[in-house]
Amino acid sequence: MTDATHVTCPQHGAATATYICAHLATDPVQRWHSARASDDNRWPDAWCDQCNVNFMREGEWNDRNFAGVELRIFCHQCYEAALGKSVARLSGTQLESWQDFLRDCHEELRVKQAALSREFSLNRHQRWDWDQQRAALVFSNDGIAAVIATIEFVGSVSTRSNTWLWSWANPSMLDAVRSRILAVYDFGEARDYPNLTVPKWPAEEADGWDMAAVAARVLDAAGVYRTPDENGFTFMLITEVRTAQ
Repeated sequence: MTDATHVTCPQHGAATATYICAHLATDPVQRWHSARASDDNRWPDAWCDQCNVNFMREGEWNDRNFAGVELRIFCHQCYEAALGKSVARLSGTQLESWQDFLRDCHEELRVKQAALSREFSLNRHQRWDWDQQRAALVFSNDGIAAVIATIEFVGSVSTRSNTWLWSWANPSMLDAVRSRILAVYDFGEARDYPNLTVPKWPAEEADGWDMAAVAARVLDAAGVYRTPDENGFTFMLITEVRTAQ
């Protein structure tokens, strides 16, 4: 549509300008179409199903199909808030499908977590430390490593903003711990599960466990670990694990 510039938002002050169609601005609880958010384009221009008919006719935006699209300018924080509301759009059989899928994922994760506990007793070690560059989570006692796990970050729950943020949409996380998680985005895109494709949305800790359970299934991980900090919780997959030699 058009390149982002800067804007002064009455609510949020100086911000990045984003562009969405008027239909999304009026009713954000519907499907949003856009490029996938990335570190270089965190708030891509977005449009609704109705406008997407015009887009698909040409396979791109051009002079022939763009003229009829009415745009609204949002600051990037207003954009995130509006997009976050769209995860509530599922209803009927699609919502039932999503809920059934979550139950299956949690049952699989319960079995995996029990196996990790039996073999490695992860919660009994004195401390844990993770290293993004090495994609490693180390459990230790008295300064001696006991268990070493290879990890992939799933995302984080902020207890300040009460939101979930996928690791693939978080530029503060290194690629070493978030390269494989895009498979979960692709899975959600193929099945139209917006919780898996919307970068940031309203959430509590339980939602973080939901997303981690889904990621563990899609990526066939050995289990999940959650680490707390002053801002909330980080959820990560344990893809491999071994006792320290």
